[in-house]
Amino acid sequence: MKTKLTLLFAITFSFFAQAQQECLEKLSLMGTSYKANDIESAYQYLQELRKDCPTVHKGLYSYGERILMKKIIDANGNAEQVKAFAQDLNKLYDENAANFPETGKAGLDMKKGLTLFNYNVGTQEETFNYFDTAFKNDLANFDSTRALYAYFEMIVNNHNAGKSGFELQDVFDKYDDISEKLDEVGKADAEALDALISKTEAGQELTGNEEKYKAKYERNIEDIANVKTSMDAIIVELSTCEKLIPFYRKSFEANKSNELWLKRASDRLNAKGCDSDPLFSEISMALFKLNPSADAAYKLGVVEYQRGNTSKALEYFNQAAGLYQDGAMKAKVYLGIATMYQKSNKSQARSYAEKALQARPSYGKARLFLAGLYGSNINDAGGDNFQRRAMYWLAAQEAEKASAIDPSVRAKANSLASKYRAAAPSKTEIFNHPDGNMSGKQVCFGSWISRCVTVPKL
Repeated sequence: MKTKLTLLFAITFSFFAQAQQECLEKLSLMGTSYKANDIESAYQYLQELRKDCPTVHKGLYSYGERILMKKIIDANGNAEQVKAFAQDLNKLYDENAANFPETGKAGLDMKKGLTLFNYNVGTQEETFNYFDTAFKNDLANFDSTRALYAYFEMIVNNHNAGKSGFELQDVFDKYDDISEKLDEVGKADAEALDALISKTEAGQELTGNEEKYKAKYERNIEDIANVKTSMDAIIVELSTCEKLIPFYRKSFEANKSNELWLKRASDRLNAKGCDSDPLFSEISMALFKLNPSADAAYKLGVVEYQRGNTSKALEYFNQAAGLYQDGAMKAKVYLGIATMYQKSNKSQARSYAEKALQARPSYGKARLFLAGLYGSNINDAGGDNFQRRAMYWLAAQEAEKASAIDPSVRAKANSLASKYRAAAPSKTEIFNHPDGNMSGKQVCFGSWISRCVTVPKL
């Protein structure tokens, strides 16, 4: 009997090993067909694997997702086929979650909602419910900027339609929640991009993979910036000062001890330019008393600046910058201080803009600030007309750096760089300079500028 059981086990094990090997071979053939753009063959392998080998490897589902998405594209607008493949795609997501729960469940509802949204199948309510469930129960994996934007747009539409549960406060809360999630999604990319930019600025070349990652980070950051801009455009009519001030005034007393409410209310009033109203001062003071954090110190800095107490405002702003651990927020505060010094102390303005770039090397707005600071103050360069206008090259360089490091300001930066280069000395002026041909030579500027620029080579 023992011998028979051993033989049966050996036969069974051999059978399963052979079946597993066949599944792996078929999986390899599916991947090869997909890479060769033989989608029909890849699709046939996919269907066979789903039926006979659903647990062969999680790659079955990552490839399967791409294959079904390609089938939807190839349906070329045929509504019935698009719907059928979209439904099958969501079925594939469920199969992945069932067979590989440790990875397949991550982002499941978000993906299913995106399928309905992207391919216009299912109802608006079904799509919203998937997004809403994902946001409430699986926020860590809700990382699609397209899904986040679609979710917010649906919330605003429900509010505008007067649906229960979508009051103005609900819209504002969700706007803040989604904005925070977008910041979280973008933070890792921004930090990774900063590291690569710091490497290039140190004179080191990026590897081929690093160049690819740099382009990926830039695309992601640009996507997030576009989504934020679109969200702001949607909510702008709901959040004018005329509406916000009475809205928050009504709820202020009940929320004096609610730190999250105070922070979000002050953020919105500040963002919409309502920070000159006494309500902003009251909210900011309440927030600081509750928790003298970086955010609270920053808000009090805004209050003091509005009151004309510049020295006190700078004290709070510097306190906030010192307390912030997040490089992006620290950079934002430093650039705000630079702007305050822009007319009164250009050396300090430049210094704080440079601090902003130290905190966040990919902060294009700080580079644009420096470009404007140099381009608007050429008379401070001293010397003759050639030297003064040579400052435009310095300004153009800063604008070009902004374009290179920050895709969210690229269009503006490129336009500004072109404008400055056009205003700089011409080739004729370079060649006919009284001191001889200036091509490739350095021009240095004193005063607060303390910078040099190389004249373009002819």
